[in-house]
Amino acid sequence: MICADLHMHSTYSLDGNNTIAEMCTQAVNLGLTQIAITDHVEWPPNGAHQRPDFDRYFAEIQECRVRFAPQGLTLFSGLELGNPHEHRSEVDALLARYDFDVVIGSMHWLAGQNIHYPQCFDGQDAYAVYARYFGEIEQIATTVDCEIIAHFDRIFWPGTRRFGAPEIERIEAPVRRAMRAVAEHGRVLELNTRFLTHTPGWNDALLTVLRWYREEGGQFVAADSDAHRTAELGRNLAVAQQLIEAAGCVPYQRQPVTVLA
Repeated sequence: MICADLHMHSTYSLDGNNTIAEMCTQAVNLGLTQIAITDHVEWPPNGAHQRPDFDRYFAEIQECRVRFAPQGLTLFSGLELGNPHEHRSEVDALLARYDFDVVIGSMHWLAGQNIHYPQCFDGQDAYAVYARYFGEIEQIATTVDCEIIAHFDRIFWPGTRRFGAPEIERIEAPVRRAMRAVAEHGRVLELNTRFLTHTPGWNDALLTVLRWYREEGGQFVAADSDAHRTAELGRNLAVAQQLIEAAGCVPYQRQPVTVLA
């Protein structure tokens, strides 16, 4: 049984809805044994720079570690870097300044368009967009010092709304290149659990990608909720475990941290 969720957001993210302590309380209630609070660091195309107040963030992380460790919860610090391969100097400086436990690399913007919305496909062939997305994931895995490569499936969410479930074999080459880069550079692939029960679904495509990841040398897969509120934490973990194991992969769990009172 998967008892870890290493990707979630607190009120230190602009789109987070609950405090770190509230996320920890929900994790304990769900029987999770380890979580990471990975708030956003983003460079949107409009030039704004989004990042938490990490001095306050780390103080709260330490308080919650001490508070929740007796309840069996290991709490990791972390951050989610949006398009980090495009902002290497800022990323390197940030990672040098703070000692994060979990560093996640994500694609949120593709050719200046937000990949959460179908508009990112406007005027383009869907499979060209999919291929470009996986090409960017390959670049993150190759060039950025991150532990987890997040939500490889995110581009399928708006794509399926507009075009139906993806015919994943049409982009096998760029997907395999991305999976090979994740494996060769020692990254952990994330399976985002948010829409694993979505209708119409794309779980068949996800299973194929996970199998390609295994064939390209990958082993560990982090089943993460990407929760932005307590109600989303730990969702669909049973479905995620079925997919991960069906692909011949192993659910990822980190080594615990030392809690200093």
